[in-house]
Amino acid sequence: MSFIEIITDSKSQNELNKIITKKMVNNCELLYIKEKNIENIKNIKLETLVVNRKIENISLINKIVENTQNVIFNLDLNKEIENLEKNKISFGYNSKSDITISSVKDDEVMIYVQNTIKSIFGKKIEPQEVKVDIKKEINIYNIMIIIALTALYAV
Repeated sequence: MSFIEIITDSKSQNELNKIITKKMVNNCELLYIKEKNIENIKNIKLETLVVNRKIENISLINKIVENTQNVIFNLDLNKEIENLEKNKISFGYNSKSDITISSVKDDEVMIYVQNTIKSIFGKKIEPQEVKVDIKKEINIYNIMIIIALTALYAV
């Protein structure tokens, strides 16, 4: 069984749990890492890590990322991860992000996948815009995380 570890806040965790299905992520289990437990995962080999929280200890996050196959991270909060040589997907409002926002309206958001993303199964997700209808309030970063995970685990 594979795991996707996610470092985020509790509000984001609740939103992601409601939306992400096992089918979307190839039956992987989601595990949420609390800030006080980040130190405990520094020597564990991870398949996929999502970082949606500012990590102050740069050497610690670099050590964790070093042991991780796939990294999805919020570039707005963690610019230091940008230079690592990994299978990584960045997201955020930052113009250098792989996944970013192209427009926001009251009931929809246009997400721009601006770089080709290669899934773990070898499928290439070409640059494109994705229209997301928003029925209720959801954090834009969570929408980008869901798109990144969907692309990474595309069959």
